[in-house]
Amino acid sequence: MDHDPGDSALPASTPEALVEQYRSFVTALAKKILKSLPSFVELEDLEAYGTIGLIESSRRFDPSRGVQFKTFAYYRIRGAIYDGIRKMAWFEKEPNADVVYEAASNEVLSDSSSAQRSDRGQSTLDDDIAQTRTTILRLAGARLLSLDHESIGEVADPSQNPEAAAELLRVAALLRESIAQLDEKERSVVEDYYFHHKTLEEAGAKLGLSKSWTCRVHARALKNLAALCQNRGIESPP
Repeated sequence: MDHDPGDSALPASTPEALVEQYRSFVTALAKKILKSLPSFVELEDLEAYGTIGLIESSRRFDPSRGVQFKTFAYYRIRGAIYDGIRKMAWFEKEPNADVVYEAASNEVLSDSSSAQRSDRGQSTLDDDIAQTRTTILRLAGARLLSLDHESIGEVADPSQNPEAAAELLRVAALLRESIAQLDEKERSVVEDYYFHHKTLEEAGAKLGLSKSWTCRVHARALKNLAALCQNRGIESPP
């Protein structure tokens, strides 16, 4: 993530001023995400979703925590854009595993970044984010969480490569077994988010949790799931 050289923790600024100052940042993030989406997705839609995240960030930002506003807002803007994508009609019909993965990573890193304080420093924050991303990547076959047996067959045609197809099915089965061992809240969030294509906010509402608490449950579930997968011999993405 790029940072403006002068983008230090801002003095008391009104939410309105922050929104105006960072509108171009929303556009830049929307353009970057748009490159990985189907051609019929409109930039204006992504900008609108991102602006929702920017407004939320401007209202929740606390400069006394020592976190740069751009860092604080970055994941919330991305998260709002991905939430919007997941609600689009085309995504409901053809869930994009890469979008699910990016959205999941973004939610965990958002919570990680907001928890940092000034005495830890930016380099420590970057290290924590890198470690969190590694934890998510170790969920080998994480994209398979959103695939059923028929879809897996389309990824690896048994008639063309029976060994690859068999391995994908094996990994998918192990992942589902691992998910079944999570506690009730973790399992519910993971199943709703990855299998039923709900947003984290929707998954949390089902449990009576706020979005921020759902993000924590999601992050904990990923770490526990990573350990369970490792115990089953699934250690790296396919």
